[in-house]
Amino acid sequence: MELEEYLQYYEKQIHERPGFKYNTYLCSIPDDFAKVDPHWHTEMEIVYIKKGRGSVSIGAQSHSVGAGVIIPIMPGEVHSIEGAGGRMEYENIIFSLSLLESPDEDDWAKANVLTPLRSAELAFERPIAPGTELHKQVSAILDEIDRVCGEGREGHSLLVKSGLFRLLYALYSHRLRSREENKKTHDEALKRVMSYVKEHYSEEISLETAAEIAGYSPSHFMRFFRQETGQTFIGYVLDYRLSYASYLLKESSGHISEIAMSCGFNNLSYFIRTFKKKYGLSPRDYRKTVEL
Repeated sequence: MELEEYLQYYEKQIHERPGFKYNTYLCSIPDDFAKVDPHWHTEMEIVYIKKGRGSVSIGAQSHSVGAGVIIPIMPGEVHSIEGAGGRMEYENIIFSLSLLESPDEDDWAKANVLTPLRSAELAFERPIAPGTELHKQVSAILDEIDRVCGEGREGHSLLVKSGLFRLLYALYSHRLRSREENKKTHDEALKRVMSYVKEHYSEEISLETAAEIAGYSPSHFMRFFRQETGQTFIGYVLDYRLSYASYLLKESSGHISEIAMSCGFNNLSYFIRTFKKKYGLSPRDYRKTVEL
């Protein structure tokens, strides 16, 4: 299991059967995790706030959210989730658009909805706020899909697919006619950098190299990255390494010094100090809490 899977699919009760790419589960901040750091994936995601308050960031745009708010996140969009003090509970729905795709190249839904969603060209008002017509339609569909999944009757996947088609129709019907011109360019640059960090986190990663991958000067890249993610690039790399270290401490029996080295920390004392600053426990004590 990769780190992104460990962080994203923390909830073990996944409502999915082999070959059916639809997951839905309940998450809580801070009970399950302190926050969800910036990441992206090829599936479509829907965050449905049930209790509490917080924020969901998509690219450079941060949205304040509360109970009832629904935020669809398109495939490939960089996003993160944070609470705003207290407990925020939300339903996380992730599904692959391939679930609804026809092999027919002339398929209307593929050309007008699925492909534009994948390329982030189909836009609509976000967040979807309670009291709007779009919210009325989308919330009813999501609640119905939840009920169907909960019952788990034979053939329920047909009803789930039917609901997803109606969901996409609702989004398409309320689409916006214009969007920021350079958003796609920024998103692609950010994804290239994040992919590089994912592949090279154990190595030395310089700001200059990341800037070159993004296609910006180092000074422009520093401003761009902070604007898009809310943190510095160096801070992002450190968070990624620490998150991977916490994963290895839970999932492996490797020595702490080996884990530190494998996550890009050449100085064990620095690793222990920064780990404790983030998690409130030393790596050794953190591992003990998992073993209890």
